[in-house]
Amino acid sequence: FPKLGFYGRIAAAAAAVAVGYAYQASMSQLAAAEAASAAVSMIGKHAVVVGGTSGIGHGIALRLAKAGCSVTIVGRSASRGVAIVESMATTTDEQKHAFLKLDAFSLKACGTLADQLGAADRPLDLLVLTQGMATLQKHTPVPETGLDQKLTLHVYSRALLASALAPVLARSPDPRVLSVLSAGVHGPYTGASPELLKGYSIANAANAAGVYTDAYLESLSEEHPKVSFLHASPGFVSTNWGTEMPAPVRWLTRGMQYFGGRSKETCGEYMFKGLYRPEHRGGEGGGGFHLLNEYGETGPTTAAKHGENKAAVWAHIQAVLAKGGSVEGK
Repeated sequence: FPKLGFYGRIAAAAAAVAVGYAYQASMSQLAAAEAASAAVSMIGKHAVVVGGTSGIGHGIALRLAKAGCSVTIVGRSASRGVAIVESMATTTDEQKHAFLKLDAFSLKACGTLADQLGAADRPLDLLVLTQGMATLQKHTPVPETGLDQKLTLHVYSRALLASALAPVLARSPDPRVLSVLSAGVHGPYTGASPELLKGYSIANAANAAGVYTDAYLESLSEEHPKVSFLHASPGFVSTNWGTEMPAPVRWLTRGMQYFGGRSKETCGEYMFKGLYRPEHRGGEGGGGFHLLNEYGETGPTTAAKHGENKAAVWAHIQAVLAKGGSVEGK
């Protein structure tokens, strides 16, 4: 460190050592997760991964396929979806992968997809929800519904698919639903406008999405006691996250991802760990609502006032899904 003073060189060396120790600890934790999951088999199971054409969803889909699970990738890009399906591992002749196209901004399209999956001959054991977006935009309504774009992807489309497919999942001996968003990371949201038509901000949108996810997943777990509902935080993952943001913000994000982000494959390993853990099983003696941290382990807690607001939040989401659009904007 030629241009640094004595204390600057000491600080820089200490920072380098700290980064090295953190990296070693991270690699050790990943190695332990990989060793524990190496013998886990999901042969005979079928998973639907929404948002599986990129990022976190892609990483989870790859890990499920590696374990012998048949995976249906759902996403907007047919070219990426088909390419991913063709690249995914198959360990048995019975293992079949497929792609289904979906514009998750459309609640109507989400309903059609749920009907299609429910009518199919294939059983459904796992539903993984990862669709989302990161922007600095203000409240931006989807023309079809009048609902904010981010809330549509992070909450309403996911809640629709989870609630519509819960009866289908309940036919599996071990059904599980995983929504990857912000478990234990978000703060409370108690704004007067459930759809954020008033008081919209990036923080409020993020907190509302997390609060709403906890509310609808726990409510569904009470309505479908044999299905296990999981809400996970993925950690800081190196994906195409933030492509809609201004260039300077994207550059800063990419730099942070390069030095501190985990790969989608690493994230997929940890989320797979959360999916297969026996304490998160569905079926007889299982089910319930579980919060997972970035390592796929139980630990996070719900935000303040979750219990007292849960029923009102779930009622709002149900009203939106029943109408197929905004109940505030009207």
